[in-house]
Amino acid sequence: MESEEIYVGSPDNPKTAAIVCYITLIGWLIAYFGLYKYQRDKSTFAEFHLRQTLLLHILSFVLNVLSLFALWNSILYAVVIVLGVILFILWLMGAFGAINGKEKPVPIVGKWAQEMFRNL
Repeated sequence: MESEEIYVGSPDNPKTAAIVCYITLIGWLIAYFGLYKYQRDKSTFAEFHLRQTLLLHILSFVLNVLSLFALWNSILYAVVIVLGVILFILWLMGAFGAINGKEKPVPIVGKWAQEMFRNL
């Protein structure tokens, strides 16, 4: 019997979990618990992007909390805006890497995320 390639929308395809994890924190939870955690064959590709995205979501949460305090300080507000743009660019780079099927860490935080969450 011929081996069939699993299409991207399938829960069995590791690329699906890698792409879904970039869509908000709820998407990360769905990718981890629904698409990755209970699979027989765990994929290092999905694992790589789950780790990377978890750190991006944590940094996003910290930036959101920081933005609450930045409303009364214009310098801090400017810093939060710049950090938000940088975080968005990192998120886009990771998402495009997942879509293209590459395990390339995003600059600045990618390798740090792999070390921090290696037991994921």
